[in-house]
Order: sequence, then structure tokens, then C-alpha cells
Amino acid sequence: MAEQPVQGESSVPQRPRTYDEIINDSWTSGEEQNRAKADSLLGHMAALLFQRGDTKHVQLLLLVRNAVIEYDHDSRSDDLWLEIDPGNEAAFTDEVHAHLRSVFERVSGRLDYNVPWLGFRETLPRVGPDWRQRLQEMMTTDRPTNQARRTMPEKPQWVMDRLAFTNHGEQRVYQALKHLQEKELPAEETISIFPLPNGRVLGHTWEPDLLVTYRGRAGVLEIDGPDHRVRRAMDTSRDHLLRDAGIAYVDRVPVEVIDNPQELMASLKRFLRRLRECP
Repeated sequence: MAEQPVQGESSVPQRPRTYDEIINDSWTSGEEQNRAKADSLLGHMAALLFQRGDTKHVQLLLLVRNAVIEYDHDSRSDDLWLEIDPGNEAAFTDEVHAHLRSVFERVSGRLDYNVPWLGFRETLPRVGPDWRQRLQEMMTTDRPTNQARRTMPEKPQWVMDRLAFTNHGEQRVYQALKHLQEKELPAEETISIFPLPNGRVLGHTWEPDLLVTYRGRAGVLEIDGPDHRVRRAMDTSRDHLLRDAGIAYVDRVPVEVIDNPQELMASLKRFLRRLRECP
């Protein structure tokens, strides 16, 4: 399929804000500042390890589900917690903890966020007062069916076609791919779309944002956030693992194009063209 021209003028994407801009913005709430600090610490740790050639520990940091800063009343200081899904906890041995803490201390000291301690813990599922009902619904067919959401008792906020998404951007990209699937591609050469397909590659359990199959090839689409520059080293390492595991092409959708239908469609058409051209 030849790439279709995009009609109309393309707006220039807005430059993503840096961590410093987010943290030092007087309008940024304390909660948002802590989220930015936590992700900045995690991203800088991964980038430093990658710079050292330590891809083993970079790959482990890619398994971290959440990075959270919490205040410790005993020490009267902020702590950084890295939350890991149960299936990946075994990889975080005491030796790994010690190594990552040494990297964290160097990064934290340089960034001067006043976060002196790093901890590791299991991801805690989020539940609401209706958790009994939600668990019952999970045993029926009337629920989001993508594997990644089956273990989440909390009612998803973004659902379409009985598929759950973790944010607005994922759902918008899915809608655009669905338009291509149903409206533009011929039925005998269309695509399949798998949002959040939790799966296993060598040594790791991962959840890509979207898995797309097209003309006998499988590709992965990730939605970039405003922090994607710092996380580039982490992304590169993960891309290599996915390609080694049989994924033909990995691409990213910049967060700046999510709400621009023309730019989003052009980005997805480029992805499909490059996926089609993969050997």
C-alpha cells in the first residue's frame, strides 16, 4: 500500500517540556513535581547505565512499572520507590538492589532532588469499593478482553470495543488504526490491532502499547511521553530485545501528534509502510 498524502497543512509539534521546566514551574503541583522527579531519576539511572554499556541493568529498569516518591516520616526525607510486577520480582536480587542503589546515589546527588533513598516493592493493584463486583465481571465475557487488563480489578477509564487502555493517547492511536483497518485498507490485506498485549520475550515480561500485524509481519507501536528524550537509551535497549524476539519493526508515536488527526494518520501510515518493507 502506497503511503497516502496528508491533506492540509501540518502544524509544527510543540517541543516537550523538560524535567527541569516541569519541576521548576510555579504552576506545577507538588504531586506533579514528584512524578517528574521520580521519572527523571529512573530515566537518568537507565541512561547512565546504558552509557556505561551495562545493558543488563538497563533491561531490568525497563521492567519497572512505576517510580514513586513518598515522604518517610521516620527519616523526614523523600524516598524513591521502584514498583515491579510480581512476575519480574525474582530478577531483582539483593545484588541487583545494591548495584542500582549505587547508581541511584550518583544520579540523585547530581540532580539535587533531595531524594536520598531508593527502595523496591511489588506493584499494588488498584481497587475500589466495588472490587467484588469487578472480580466477578472479570470471569464473564462482558469485560475488556486484552490480556494485560484481565488482572486489573479496577474499572478501566478508557474502553473501546471491549478493549481497555491506560490513557487517552493509546485509545486515540487505536481509533486511528481502526479507521485504517476498516476504511482504507482492503479487507484481504488489512491489519490486526492488539492493545497492551502482555507477553514474554527472553528474560522479560513486557506490555507494549500496541502490537500490529500487517502482511505477515508484527510491529510494535509505543506512545512517547514528554520524557522520551531522557528515556531514549531505555527505548533503544528494549527495541533490540523486541527485534531479537521476532518483532519486525518498532516505532513511536510522539505525544505531540496524538490530538492532531492529520499528523497522527501520517505517522501511522509511515509505520505501516516501514513494517511492510521489513525483510
